[in-house]
Amino acid sequence: MKCALGLFGTSVQAHPGRTDSNGGHTCRTNCEKWGLSYGQYHYHNNGSTSSGSTQSKGAPDAPTNKTVTEQVVQKKVIVAVDQAPVRYSPNEASQVAATLWYGYGVSDLSGATDGYVNIDQGYLAKTLLVEYVVSKPSTVTIATDKGYFFSIPDSTSKARGSANKGTIVHVVGEANGFYYGSTVDGNGDVLVGFVSKSVVK
Repeated sequence: MKCALGLFGTSVQAHPGRTDSNGGHTCRTNCEKWGLSYGQYHYHNNGSTSSGSTQSKGAPDAPTNKTVTEQVVQKKVIVAVDQAPVRYSPNEASQVAATLWYGYGVSDLSGATDGYVNIDQGYLAKTLLVEYVVSKPSTVTIATDKGYFFSIPDSTSKARGSANKGTIVHVVGEANGFYYGSTVDGNGDVLVGFVSKSVVK
């Protein structure tokens, strides 16, 4: 009697990434391609681990999709000087095409060339920019006699002005122990910049 053995292939679609001890992981690459949302936690192998072992007793029979909510850190890049020259080409000798003011938001840093960022108006030197982490809008109060506002989150940088004790500051971001926000100074002028967390409450 002759026996014929045949091998039949099974088509399995999987995406990259190791699974954890629960047999699942969080999607971080090409999630939409696999029908998932970015950051979505999901299972593989019907709830078994990546090594193929089955779930331990007490685990649910069918895997459930659970989404792990991760806080996404949103950063913002702004002009850090009062008058930032935007040039026609990425070099200091190039003619100025436009001038941007302090606090102007620069949305895309991906096109950086030789220390310059390519924006709609032309090329802007990266040394004229500063970055902060966007926070939920809130208010703080100046707790010292004067609270100085700086161009960048560094007390040795240029002071843009000061606000008196008791002045409310509207905060929209933070960086390196400083809040980024705005207030009205003693002269009634709007003051924008970085104020140290050590001088507010």
